[in-house]
Amino acid sequence: MFNPFKKDQAVEVQDPEPTRQPDAAPGPGAEETENVAYDEEKTVILKRPLLIRLLGGLGRHKKLVIAAVVVLAVAGFIAWRMRAVPASADAEYQYIRTTTLQKGSLNDSVTVSGTVVSGDEADVTVSDSVKTYKVATVEAEVGDTVQEGDIIATLDTTDLQKQIEDAQQSYNDTLQSAQTSYDRALDDYNTALVQHDNNLIDLQAKIDQADEAYADAQQTLDDATASRDAAKNTYDAAVNDYNALAADFESVKAQIDSYTAAYQNASDALNTALSALNDANNALSQAQADQAVAQAAYNTDPSDQNKANLDLANTQVTEKTQAQADAQTAYTNAQTAASTAQQDLTNAQNSCSITARGLYGYSAIEEAVSAAEKAKTSAESTYNDAVTKVETAESQVESAQQQVKSAHDSYDNEKNYSTIKTKAQAVEDAKTKLDQAKRVPDNLETLQDTLADCTLTATMSGTITALDATVGSVCAGTVATIQDTDALVVEVTIPADDVPGLETGMSCLITSDATGDTEIDGTLSQIDPVANDQGAFGAKVRVTGEAADLLIGIQAQVEIIKSQVSDVYVVPIDAVGTAEDGSSYVLRKTGGEGVDMTFEQVTVTTGDSNDYYTTISGDDLQEGDVIRSSADLTQGIVTTTDPMEQMMQAMNGSTPAGGQAPAGDAPADMGGRDGGQAPAGGGAPGGAGAAGGM
Repeated sequence: MFNPFKKDQAVEVQDPEPTRQPDAAPGPGAEETENVAYDEEKTVILKRPLLIRLLGGLGRHKKLVIAAVVVLAVAGFIAWRMRAVPASADAEYQYIRTTTLQKGSLNDSVTVSGTVVSGDEADVTVSDSVKTYKVATVEAEVGDTVQEGDIIATLDTTDLQKQIEDAQQSYNDTLQSAQTSYDRALDDYNTALVQHDNNLIDLQAKIDQADEAYADAQQTLDDATASRDAAKNTYDAAVNDYNALAADFESVKAQIDSYTAAYQNASDALNTALSALNDANNALSQAQADQAVAQAAYNTDPSDQNKANLDLANTQVTEKTQAQADAQTAYTNAQTAASTAQQDLTNAQNSCSITARGLYGYSAIEEAVSAAEKAKTSAESTYNDAVTKVETAESQVESAQQQVKSAHDSYDNEKNYSTIKTKAQAVEDAKTKLDQAKRVPDNLETLQDTLADCTLTATMSGTITALDATVGSVCAGTVATIQDTDALVVEVTIPADDVPGLETGMSCLITSDATGDTEIDGTLSQIDPVANDQGAFGAKVRVTGEAADLLIGIQAQVEIIKSQVSDVYVVPIDAVGTAEDGSSYVLRKTGGEGVDMTFEQVTVTTGDSNDYYTTISGDDLQEGDVIRSSADLTQGIVTTTDPMEQMMQAMNGSTPAGGQAPAGDAPADMGGRDGGQAPAGGGAPGGAGAAGGM
């Protein structure tokens, strides 16, 4: 790794600085090729090459100089060719960028633009019932300040008044009809009193029939319950016998599981070996077919190419034959292993026994378990049938109980004058309808509500910003818009890439042409959950600060602050380099001006950063330190020139090819707000403006 503070080591050329803007004159010192050397204190010094300075003093001894130059040039050329990387020590510096260290803040933010709107607005609309009515009067104008309930406009109600009169007449007729129905219900009630005694005799007979049916159903239930209990005992015994035998079987089965697994693994291995053998046979067949084709081609044309193809085919046949033999051997071994595993499994199964039950051999045990399971299943089926019969009998008893209850209820209802009560209820219902008829009908209330809707009033307090009503015209939809000009919101659109990390409640800074440099506080109050047609997300920023000059409808810029650190040193990211031991450092100016500035390495610790800037800290840092904006020492280099060519051109008094200073100014100062905060919307990384007149 290149050490910028080790003497006699070439500077590794890295990626150049971003292209500089055209038409800028070279800065002071640009007419001379600069070199990079280092003193004992590891200070970077920019100075002219030693060889050029020597040649300037030996101009009077031209022949001697030429001879010496040739010798030195040859040696220099050989040494230069032996180096792994070109040396920026032979490069000319056009500029050096620096930034002045000072405490500030660093924002990680997203900057977007949008439109200022009212955060609280309401429309005065015409209801559907009066959309065909013409405007009679208009009581307000755009710009008027109104209070909730103030009249905005009124509609012509001449026809509506006639409809209300007709509805009133219909209401009177309905009321008279309800009165007549009530009188009839009262007469019917009086007649029902005579029929009461006759009905009680018939209902008693029905009670007797229901009691007899209930007694029969209860006897059936008792018989079914006894049968169910007996079946339950049989089923429980079968379950216990099966469970005990199944437990013994599981114990036996556990003894041969390893043999079963071994046999299964051997079978799988045999299948795998068979598949490999088939593949080897196919590959050999294909190789033999290719060999036959190659032999035929060679027989037809014994050229070198055909001879080579035949040799290759013969080699392939030899290799595939060997592979087929190996696969056959593996298959044979797998067959043997599978046969052995199967025999072991059979022996293990034959040796199984449950002596307490007189069962010997795995098959005998399985058959006994199967028989016990069938006995359990049969007993369970018998028990379930018995349960079903009990449930059916219970349902019949319940139904008989309901019949008994119904008969008694009917008798009790009649005995308690239920029929009379029904007639009395009819009288009550007729009375209720009469009372309802006395209430104002819905259509009349609707007409009266419509009459109220013909007066259009303000639905909130605020300023009228739009009005669509003229005398004699028909209003449809929104008549007026009222906005609260003191509650503002900026509606913005956020690119999809910037949405992650944002959340409502984040602080924002709002600026606009109307407010100049003033930053107005805001809060991110809404992010749409779905992207728009352009793949971006709509959002709203509520204005929380003083916004006297922020007007509805103007464009505004919003910086959404994701995080912020304050009272820290902030430098461009490129200003921090990495030493061989992995530590971070910056280059601090120690002297010189322009391209002759010298720097020293200062170890720092990096902290928070955004896309362009990072925070640094260190015991040796002080406010006001001048820091090189790029730790890359090749920044500002015009070109790297061959030492021989540079020497010869210097002798001839000419500028090395490609050595002229590039046109354009050095990048401008990129320091953000508060001494290091990233500029709104981001920007190219960099440091303070180039020193030395750049």
